[in-house]
This record gives sequence, C-alpha cells and structure tokens, in this order.
Amino acid sequence: MSPIRRRDFLFGVAATLGCLPAKAQGASSAPRVVSLDYGLAQTLIELGVPPIGLIDTTGWANWTVEPALPPNVANLGSSHEINMELLQLLRPDLIVSTPYLEWVRPQLEQIAPVKSFPIHALGSSPFPHIIDATRELGRVLGRATEAEALIDSSEVKLRAARAATSHLGKVAVITFIDERNIRIYGPGGIFQDVFDRLELENAWTRPTNEWGFGDIGMADLFDIGDARLFYMDPVPPDVLADLPGSPLWQSMPFAQSGHAQRMASVLMFGTLPAATRFARLLVEGSA
Repeated sequence: MSPIRRRDFLFGVAATLGCLPAKAQGASSAPRVVSLDYGLAQTLIELGVPPIGLIDTTGWANWTVEPALPPNVANLGSSHEINMELLQLLRPDLIVSTPYLEWVRPQLEQIAPVKSFPIHALGSSPFPHIIDATRELGRVLGRATEAEALIDSSEVKLRAARAATSHLGKVAVITFIDERNIRIYGPGGIFQDVFDRLELENAWTRPTNEWGFGDIGMADLFDIGDARLFYMDPVPPDVLADLPGSPLWQSMPFAQSGHAQRMASVLMFGTLPAATRFARLLVEGSA
C-alpha cells in the first residue's frame, strides 16, 4: 500500500473506531508510533506504547532520563533534520508531534497520520495541557485506562512530595548555560507547576518568557536571597570547577548558608513523568 493510501486508510480506521488499532480492538500488536518530542515519548512509554522511533535518542539520557528509553528505539536524527527515509522504513501508524514542527508536517503526512499536541509555550501553565495530551493519547491509542492510571498515580506522588517538602520555604531552580549566563525557571513552565502543587514559593519573582524561563547573569541571583537553590544537570565542567573559587558565587546568601545544591536533570518541556521526577528530586534534595 502506498504511503498516501495507507494514511487515508488509517484515518478511516481512526474515524470509525475513535482510536488507532490496538490489542483491545483485536489487533495483533500495539500501534506503531513515532514521537518527534521527548515529552510525548515519556507519556507513550508510561502508557505501554513506547515509540518505535524518536528524534535524537542519544540525548535522552542527558535531558530526560526517566522513564528508561527502550534500547530498540530508532534514532530519527534532530528535530531540525529528521531522517525521512528511516521514518518511512519504520512504517508507523501514527506520528506524534508538537506545533513547533508544523513546518515539516506536509512531508510527515506522506508517511503516516500526524497528531500534534500543544503543551508548552502557550503563555500559561502547561499542566492542564499535559493532562489533556495524556488523555488524548490514551484515547487515540486505546490506552484510556492506562492514561487515567498515569494521571492518578502522578497526583498521588505530587501529594506525597508536598508533605515532604513543606519545610523548604522559598526555592529557585537554575541551569548554567556557561560561567556567565544562567537560565532560571518561573511561571509558564513545568517546574513552576510542580512548585504550585507542592505549595512552594518560587524565590524568583521577575517575569519569565512563554516557555517558563528567563536568561540572567550570575549577579542577578542576589535577588533570591537565602532561598534554597538547585542548579540542574548537566553543568558545564568549567562552571562546576570554578564555583568553589568564585567570589561572586560565594558571596551569595544561599551559598554562604549552604543552601545551594546540584540536582539531576529533568526535562523542562516534559510531561507527567518529568513533573513527578522533579518533585521526587526536590524531596531527595530537601532531606
């Protein structure tokens, strides 16, 4: 069957059944899904439908970490240069993406149906959109029960983390870009969403962009005072080596009180697995 005819056939199936073929509807195997986004891939894995292909699989261990990426997931290259030949060879039933790859959608639709999920950079909290995307993926893939279970278990984990972090007070989270430039997180991003659910106050009160972060210099961190500061992996090696001897860093109230500590990486544009990972790491860091 040609790619275009196969696409039309699958759209017809989706329209008739309300979702793509799945075991629950008599298919012999789970749908073959390709993800062009790490966050959507996180959810797919948790729903029991891991992607057969993903952009930049080599970066998963550095930026996403959880859940573990199955070893047989095909690497489709970067989001700016998707390997269309390999994608066609994979013969996916569905490609999941985000609005930021709409420029390549016409080519993708020659291979398989494309479903785009707007979650981040919408000028508001991404959390409701994460919940909506989780439910929609569950519906489309015949995993509605698993989707609700993921939502419920995530809420349980966040409630437990709220109790365990109640003593933290004001908190800030940053990423070092280099020795001079820092990314700090606030409203509009998943980290602020977790702060809100844990009832933690973000020590950074300046505006952030639609993605939920602001780019600042190290001296700007004086604004957070003696808050608990978490600096997230990956940290550039030269930055990590220079911090102990940096007069500016050592003069910060949070550094003088021992309230600055390193945190493992969390996907800032992630979904529920990223939110619960971030909450767990805050718990571990607050002990």
